[in-house]
Amino acid sequence: MRILLTNDDGIFAPGLSALREAVADMGEVTVVAPDSPQSAVGRAITLGGPVVCEHVHVDDKYWGFAVGGRPADCVKIAIHELTDPPPGLVLSGINAGSNVGVNVFYSGTVSAAAEGALFGIPSVAFSMTVSDEMDFGRAGRLCRWVLDGLLSGGLAGGQLVTVNLPALSAEAPCGIKVVPQSTAAITEEYQRTTQPDGKELFELSDFYEHGPQDGETDVTALAEGYITVTPLHADLTDYGQLSQLQQCHWPDTPE
Repeated sequence: MRILLTNDDGIFAPGLSALREAVADMGEVTVVAPDSPQSAVGRAITLGGPVVCEHVHVDDKYWGFAVGGRPADCVKIAIHELTDPPPGLVLSGINAGSNVGVNVFYSGTVSAAAEGALFGIPSVAFSMTVSDEMDFGRAGRLCRWVLDGLLSGGLAGGQLVTVNLPALSAEAPCGIKVVPQSTAAITEEYQRTTQPDGKELFELSDFYEHGPQDGETDVTALAEGYITVTPLHADLTDYGQLSQLQQCHWPDTPE
């Protein structure tokens, strides 16, 4: 199997190295990742100029391509220019920080995997809750365990799955739960300061809190110590509203 490995924490991030080690025996692994951290950039791509790509040796262990762009850039460039034939599997992570609830919309980790799915390639994003002990070696083994289950279940071309690991301890994880993404709003705040020239500065604080959950979701299951598995798709169409809007009587086109 040919595997494309990427992330949003940067090519020298320990989570990327741990995931590569965990899947190295599965086939040929090509690493293409940002040359610097790109958290919360979502589906952004680079337009209006070139993207630098450099072949680098990572931790004296393996070679990879460091891309001066976004996670989605990495996947697009890898598939169009750096792999032939294209990979049969795209993996993104392991992100240092969970990506559950509405944070999925902002996540560069998930967006990189989503880009792979748009190419018709089965794609999986892996993230881990931040804690005092970030055991990426153990996290990598758990990710491989989940990945083996996904592949044995028949992960098909174009399918996208996001996997989140809880804070790892002797008691965690409790198991695996396949759950929907929470769409509850989050509570967040900005720190506001005024410069001497009167300009206002707004900096988003690191604190945020998920809102009340309607049933079991990726947010609740992760908080309970489970590994969460959530299937996603790129089609953002609201089919209920689509039917409603198709019944609208549109006015004549203005002159």
